[in-house]
Amino acid sequence: MNETGADEAAAHARLIEDNLVLTCEAERLYRDGGFAGDAALLDRLRGRVSRHTRVVGEVFPGFPAHDPEPPRLFGGSAAFREKQGAALAAPRPPGPPSLLCETRDVRLAGNALFHVADGRPQVLFETYRPQERHVVPGPGPDFLQVDESIAEPGLAFLLNSAGSFNYGHWLIDDLPRLRALDGLRAHHPGVPVTLVLVSYFPHIDAARRRSIQLLMGRRSGVSIRFLDRYKTYHFACLHHATPCSLPSTGKSPHALSFLTRQVRARTRLPRAVFGIQRLAGRGRRLFVDRHPGRGRGLANREAVLAVLRGLGFEAFDPELTSVRQQAVRFSAAEIVVGIAGAGMANTVFCRPGTPILHLVPEGWEDPFYAELAAVRGESYRAVFGPRVPPGSGSAVPPDWPAHLHDFSVEPTELMAALAAADPARFSGARRAVPGPDAP
Repeated sequence: MNETGADEAAAHARLIEDNLVLTCEAERLYRDGGFAGDAALLDRLRGRVSRHTRVVGEVFPGFPAHDPEPPRLFGGSAAFREKQGAALAAPRPPGPPSLLCETRDVRLAGNALFHVADGRPQVLFETYRPQERHVVPGPGPDFLQVDESIAEPGLAFLLNSAGSFNYGHWLIDDLPRLRALDGLRAHHPGVPVTLVLVSYFPHIDAARRRSIQLLMGRRSGVSIRFLDRYKTYHFACLHHATPCSLPSTGKSPHALSFLTRQVRARTRLPRAVFGIQRLAGRGRRLFVDRHPGRGRGLANREAVLAVLRGLGFEAFDPELTSVRQQAVRFSAAEIVVGIAGAGMANTVFCRPGTPILHLVPEGWEDPFYAELAAVRGESYRAVFGPRVPPGSGSAVPPDWPAHLHDFSVEPTELMAALAAADPARFSGARRAVPGPDAP
């Protein structure tokens, strides 16, 4: 980008920042805390509230601050474990409620909702939070242009967030907000609803569609429409729900409780069938694999698999199964070991107390899965291992980001973590791992 282009981009960014508006009054959303920004920003926004938005009802209440259980970390360097341990044990802030809103004369572009007033874009802050702007570009300089006006019959409900392109974030941060449909039905009985989603890639769009269908069951009068993420859309009237989570640092226990209750209710029969298979010893110990083409693969996968199979683990790649089957398999597991990634978000369906162990490349500091453990009232457990640079036997392209580089974990560290997570079953497992000089 040349100097002129950089100046124009900076001016546009300032234009958006100077015209942010809150979805509703700060006292209603952030009375108990949970603002995803600094206090000075909240003070600037207190008097800037969308005049086109009204709150229809509450989807989930806010959640209080909490202190996570101390994490149990293995492998990697002592310095990294100490750094991560301190970060993951830090107190977590309270979270705001999730509110069902109705906004008129609103536009969607760059994953953010905004109005136009006096030739300026007024962006709803709750769709454009600072921590998410690396994946939420917001309206561009051509924000006055509208590619399409949405005029679906009935009501339109936007189900979208910064992380919708990732199945894990979709499952945890987006899907639970479908509960807002109950509020819509209460206010508009019999009126059809179109669920509006931003399209990303065929495989994730298909998974999102199937997860919606699973959660809704046989609910009639609801259709799904995907929108082009590169276009600007205008809605005369749009319903949407404010986030039910904080960026990385907080997940709503109310939202996750709703999600797990609904999915368990929709999977009673397959869970019963799989329960019978479990009695025969099948599927009790789950190793959550990851397709090598997705990045962050295990460089010593065969060595790790050999150890885990010797302990009765079955390899399972969630991407190769339906959303329903994923929920069933995780709900039936007695222990889960898995490569850090979207598939491990399914651990939300595990029964309370199920030991869960994450395999993570050293240097990756994403607290997402530690937050899931915190909501479950459990310790986060992880085994770290060194990354494998691209070109050193790794299938990862050289230009991929570091958090997608392949990595390895020491089998002895894995066994130590298993023994600590479930002493009754794995206390002797560490002695069974052959050393590096074994024949």
